[in-house]
Amino acid sequence: MPNKFWQFRNAADGSGELLLYGNIAGEKSWYSDDVTPKQFAEDLAGLGTVSNITVRINSGGGDVFAAVEIGNLLEQHPATVTARIGGVCASAATIIACHCNKVIAANDSTYMVHPVSMYCGYANAADLQKYLEALATIKENIISLYAKKTGRTKDEVTAWMDAESWWTGPQAKENGFADELTDEGAGATYENRGGVLFVNSVSMGAKFDKAPEFVRNRVKRVVNNQPAGQPGKQQEVQDMDPKDSIKTVDDLRKVYPTLVDQIEQAAAATATEAATNAERARIKDLEEMALAGSEALLAEAKYEKPMSAEDFAKALVKNAKTQGATYLAQVKKDAESSGVNGVTSAQPAGMTSGDEFLATIKSVGQKK
Repeated sequence: MPNKFWQFRNAADGSGELLLYGNIAGEKSWYSDDVTPKQFAEDLAGLGTVSNITVRINSGGGDVFAAVEIGNLLEQHPATVTARIGGVCASAATIIACHCNKVIAANDSTYMVHPVSMYCGYANAADLQKYLEALATIKENIISLYAKKTGRTKDEVTAWMDAESWWTGPQAKENGFADELTDEGAGATYENRGGVLFVNSVSMGAKFDKAPEFVRNRVKRVVNNQPAGQPGKQQEVQDMDPKDSIKTVDDLRKVYPTLVDQIEQAAAATATEAATNAERARIKDLEEMALAGSEALLAEAKYEKPMSAEDFAKALVKNAKTQGATYLAQVKKDAESSGVNGVTSAQPAGMTSGDEFLATIKSVGQKK
C-alpha cells in the first residue's frame, strides 16, 4: 500500500518499531480507501507478541484525527511504548507522543504545540458555527491530554498552545512533554529548502522564516578545516550538503529516511513474494512425488514438519522399506498360522503313485 505514512519494523531483539517521518496522513484522508485506521491496526497487530515498541518521530504534524486514533491504538497495546524524538515533534505529532508510556527527546530536537486549525472551504454562517464548536471540542481534548502528560494546569497548557510554543529538547522536558534526554546518534540536520523547513530531509510543512530563532540557527554547522589532531580555526558553513556526511546505512537513513523506508518496504515485499512462490513450488513438488498410502507422511511434510522435496523423497523411500518389511512379516505370520508350511510332497498312506497307476491301467489292457 504505497500511500501509508507509517512503517512498522520488527527489531532483532524481538521488539517493534514504528517510524513516523513527515506529514501524518500524507496526501490522503485518514479515512480514505488507501489509508485507513483498520490498516494501521492490522500493521500494529502484525508485529506479533512484542513487549516493547519504539515510535521514532520526525514530523511537523498533520491530521489531528489520525494522530488521536494512532495514539489511542498505541496506548491500548500491551507493550511498553516509547517515543523517540530525533528531529521535530510538532503539532499533531505531539498527540501521538503524549499517548506513549515514555518520551525520549534528543538534546538538539525541537518540540512545538500550537492552536488547532481546520480547513473550512466554502461555508455559510451555520457551517462556520459548527466548525467553531468542533474546534473547541478538539482543543479541549488536546488540552486534557497535554495536562495529563505534563502534570500542568489546563490554563497553563492552553496558554502554551495559543502562543504557538517552540521548545528545545531540554525545554520540552522541563515543561513535562519529554521524560528523558539523549545525545544518542548524530544530531538532526536542519535545512532551509526554498523557504521551507526540512529536518533530516523531511519537510515539516512550515515556512522556515516562521520558525523560532533557535531552529533557524541550527541550519549552521561548525567544521574544523585543519587536519585531525591539530588545533585550528573553526569555520561556519551555511546549509551544508547532507550527502557529505553519509558514510554508513544509518547515516543514509538520517539524511534520507523516506527514501530508505521506501527501499526497505520494496525489498520486504519482494522477499515476501519470493518466499510465497518458493513455498508454492515446494508444496507442488511434494504432491507430485507422493505415492499411494503416503497421505499421512505428505500432510506432515507439508504443514506439521515442513521438509524439502529432497528430504521428502528420502522419507518416502524409508517409509516404503518400512511398509515392505511389515508386509513380508505379516505374510510370514499368516503362513505360519494357516499351517501351509507343514505341507510336504510325501504320498499319503494307501494312495497309489502315478507310475503305479499307469502300470495298473496297462496291465488291465493286456489281459483283455
